[in-house]
Amino acid sequence: MQLLIVDDEQTAAADLKNVLQSIVPDAEIETADSAKRALAVCKEQEFDVVFLDIQMPGKDGLTLAKEIREIRPMVNIVVVSAYQQYALDAFRLYASAYILKPAMKDEVQEVLSNLRNPVKQETKGLYVKCFGNFEVFYDGEPVRFSRAKTKEMFAYLIDRRGASATNAELRAVLWGDDASDSDKQRGYFAQITKDLRTKLKELGCEDIYEQSRDSYAIRPERIECDYYLALEQDPAGIARFQGEYMSQYSWGEMRLASMINSFT
Repeated sequence: MQLLIVDDEQTAAADLKNVLQSIVPDAEIETADSAKRALAVCKEQEFDVVFLDIQMPGKDGLTLAKEIREIRPMVNIVVVSAYQQYALDAFRLYASAYILKPAMKDEVQEVLSNLRNPVKQETKGLYVKCFGNFEVFYDGEPVRFSRAKTKEMFAYLIDRRGASATNAELRAVLWGDDASDSDKQRGYFAQITKDLRTKLKELGCEDIYEQSRDSYAIRPERIECDYYLALEQDPAGIARFQGEYMSQYSWGEMRLASMINSFT
């Protein structure tokens, strides 16, 4: 996440930076102590969120917000002020939020979880998306599975978050009412588990998968996943939840019900 703090008061800027670092430790945070400097850095690079003080020497924050939006139309503007009276003007500029100084951690966290323009995450390596349809990406490119049931098995193990599943449990999930103990279905299931191991090995991610005689699991601590981020109360993960979870799989509905209560 790319963040910019614009405030001529060094102490206020430092305090807000500390709050942001405690919430989003991996964020890249820039500071600007003048309108001129803020416009310059916005021309040089993109930011996901600009935290903007209203009262700035030489140019008021609302005028500066308009100029920043002309440069970066999709940036989230969060106004940070010691004065309440500018709130209506700020929201007329489609600001994502208005925070009174001093900015408190819980308030900033809530703001980051409800940005007007959700932050897009560029990821390297394996990334698993559970919100909406279940999808898997590697270096930003979608991963293609040779069988739909291979993908569904991986989805179910992701949902289990490290808890193991048995052969019978997985076949019940994959085949539903048609699940059986027939040699044919067992043989097909063996092909699915082989497919999953092969695909993960191709991606160099075979270490995230564990399989023993009748136990199948993944290692969640080695997987970047929007669902896992949200469970950790990461603002970026929570912001990605829009009321849908693994939409193509009916068995995901029970998990969805609990998340609606937790994240909305």
